[in-house]
Amino acid sequence: MVADSVLWALSDQIASLVESVLPSTVTISGASQGLRSSSSGSGWIFDSEGHIVTNAHVVCGLLGPLKIKPAGRPQADGMVVGVDEKTDLAVVKCLSPLASAPIKVRKSSARLGEICLAIGSPLNLNESASLGIVSGLSRQSTHPDGHKIEEMIQTDASVNPGNSGGPLVDANGELIGVNTLGMGETVNFAVSSETVLRIIPELIEHGAIRRATIGVSIASTWIDTPGGGQDVIQVRSVSDESSPLVPGDCLLTLDSKRISRRIDIQTILDRKAIGREIKAGILRDGQALDVVLIPRAGGPS
Repeated sequence: MVADSVLWALSDQIASLVESVLPSTVTISGASQGLRSSSSGSGWIFDSEGHIVTNAHVVCGLLGPLKIKPAGRPQADGMVVGVDEKTDLAVVKCLSPLASAPIKVRKSSARLGEICLAIGSPLNLNESASLGIVSGLSRQSTHPDGHKIEEMIQTDASVNPGNSGGPLVDANGELIGVNTLGMGETVNFAVSSETVLRIIPELIEHGAIRRATIGVSIASTWIDTPGGGQDVIQVRSVSDESSPLVPGDCLLTLDSKRISRRIDIQTILDRKAIGREIKAGILRDGQALDVVLIPRAGGPS
């Protein structure tokens, strides 16, 4: 009986979690180019102004107005506010008031092994939920058009066509990712909440992401240090002839901020960094140096 009561309590908590998050999710649909077919995906309410977050691949190629179907409520029209294909994120605005509360975006990173819940409309089955765990972190996934998406969350929560753009939430109902890509029954990916917090406010304000670049290609590598070694970002090649960086340099800090992942650099190299002098702390041939970089407009480093 004790075991039964524990399982019932767990079941009740999961059901309550679904009930709390579901009203803040939507199904997004629209006519494809040529008006010969329709396409749909999922989304979730970002703020009280009617902004909805989804995947870029859900809305790209759809003709307006979009159709927004909040869970348990009548359909309404919507319009695309901004799209960033490099992170596969987009913002849509519902043209009618939304009665449900936004989903809170968690500021702390997802933890390996924590329980998560994916909600959306897979295979045109509206208002569906699947349970799983965070089964991998800092994954790099290849978008169907060939570009890489960094810092993805891997989950075994079921993600199928139609789930794209829907929320991946933690046990408190806070967003930890945006479901993006299903690779199989147990390997699926979501754009991290870190990326959401970096990209979505700029899409709402400007409609697009303007990035800065320091003119290098980079890769993660491991170096030995007196403390036992660490992951660092290493310069592989330099395309800007005026850059003080050379292949082999390890980037330790940028604009006085510690960096160890690609996303750390991408966060610093936003539109405000273009044309501004930025100090970089590097390790070259075992010696720590400071150099000055001037990022220019361009794609991500």
